[in-house]
Amino acid sequence: MALHRQIVDGNQDLAAQEKGLNFMEQSTFAKVISYAKSTGPIPQGLAPNEVVLQDVPIGQQPKALHLEALDVNGDATQVITQQLATGKIVVFHDISFVGGQERMVLGFR
Repeated sequence: MALHRQIVDGNQDLAAQEKGLNFMEQSTFAKVISYAKSTGPIPQGLAPNEVVLQDVPIGQQPKALHLEALDVNGDATQVITQQLATGKIVVFHDISFVGGQERMVLGFR
């Protein structure tokens, strides 16, 4: 399955980023497999996050993605435990921009 990379505005709040990622998945017949701040040079005032999407067959898009954010050095144990209790699994976790600030972002489905 082909991989595609896109930039997402990390100056947006977490809810806007979650909505945007879910829209990308549905409109491009793909699933998010990675989400993190861009590794390239970051111009002042910008907060680019890079999403990696993997193609999926039409009609086999995954359940909606749910994002949670913590402090960069936060302990994700409680958030992961809560999400696992609701039947969700961890899809990714990495440092991303949220509201222009670096945060640890976890993706669940």
